Amino acid sequence: MARNSSRHLPWACLPERTGFFVLVGLLFLFPSCDTTTSTGNQAGKIMPGITGGAGEVLVVMDKLNWENSAGELLQDILKEEYPGLPQSEPLFDVSHITVAAFEGFYQFHRTIVLTTVQSGLAPRIRYKENVWAKPQIMIQLEAQTGEALKTLISEHDSEIQRFLIQYDRKRLMNTYKESKDMAIQKELTSHHQIQLAIPRGYNLDFSNDAYTSVSIEGPDFSQVIQIFEYPAGGAGELTASGIIDHRNSFTKKYTQGPNKDSYMTISPMYKPIALNLRNNNMDLIELRGLWELENGFMGGPFISHSVYDAKRHRIISVDGYLYHPNQKKRMKIKQLEAIIYSLEII
Repeated sequence: MARNSSRHLPWACLPERTGFFVLVGLLFLFPSCDTTTSTGNQAGKIMPGITGGAGEVLVVMDKLNWENSAGELLQDILKEEYPGLPQSEPLFDVSHITVAAFEGFYQFHRTIVLTTVQSGLAPRIRYKENVWAKPQIMIQLEAQTGEALKTLISEHDSEIQRFLIQYDRKRLMNTYKESKDMAIQKELTSHHQIQLAIPRGYNLDFSNDAYTSVSIEGPDFSQVIQIFEYPAGGAGELTASGIIDHRNSFTKKYTQGPNKDSYMTISPMYKPIALNLRNNNMDLIELRGLWELENGFMGGPFISHSVYDAKRHRIISVDGYLYHPNQKKRMKIKQLEAIIYSLEII
């Protein structure tokens, strides 16, 4: 495939407004919980597909509790601000129906939080997969009073959030792995000795042993995965400040704007959040923040995973960034996350 000397950002661009945002640290681990793959009477059956859009959660709760403290607390958990975006967007879009209305096509929804309040019920939370449809997840909450339901939700708030976030990403990752672009994977293996679940539809912009860029370009957006690597003497050199400095160096060289003196840089106005995570048996640093165009008027969110590769004495970063001015960005960033979380070093 032909390779360009650098990646150019779109010439026709609108300024991206960047407002204040809250970056919330999320631990992306499945909770230790009762997780069921299917109900006993449906095991082995061919199940219908899910309904509902990506990022949607259907809450089944009686009207009284929905409008009081239990429902308010659950909404706070599900609608917490998504980290690292220039505009405020919730983690999930939440819909509500009553228990009496929960039948028919509602049972095929992709993500369900089902609550039952009944005298004599001991407080219990269960996490289930593929109960009525596939790939479906359900969180089942049981309590004897509304106050007990609120307490149960409060005790498991982070757990509920983690389960939904992780499974939402897992569904995307599985889809991408099934439609992986093998030509791009060959380039990543050759130049960087990694595997990524980059689906068909991405184009290879540029690739060498230090830097690779692949992208999807639309009339009003750019969705880009870039991989860069640099030598390191040990794991102690894997730091957020070092990753930021090297990212800025690579994007200055390879990611140019409309003008010859314009290039991408991490926005100095908003310090990226840095999280120490473990994923695919690797210790890594995740960064979330905003990028902007030096000597230009573009900007948007980015997320990256950086790992120290002891075998090759290097630090390798997989970085996804988005340009989508004046539009909601949560779903496109989730798509980039699913690719980044699939990183494996060969």
